[in-house]
Amino acid sequence: MDIEAQNASDDQRSDHWARLDAFLRTDPRDAGCDEAMEMLDVYAELLAAGNDPSERFSGVHAHFLACGPCAQDLEGLLSALTGPDPSQPDPP
Repeated sequence: MDIEAQNASDDQRSDHWARLDAFLRTDPRDAGCDEAMEMLDVYAELLAAGNDPSERFSGVHAHFLACGPCAQDLEGLLSALTGPDPSQPDPP
């Protein structure tokens, strides 16, 4: 096996371990992308109104903390709702 093929194989194994580690660190309350997207507008509206939806929707909150793409969707919707007002609370 040449060096490049061995490095690619090592990188692939490392990626598998990194993905497994991320999976094992997943918060058991994490609601997942589907539920987070279903609740996105409600969650964002509560944040925009100055409320803290993290306790009521703890599984969705846990998901927004863990999932970058869903958190970006929340940030985008929150920005659309509130405008560029820096005094609004940051999403989770």
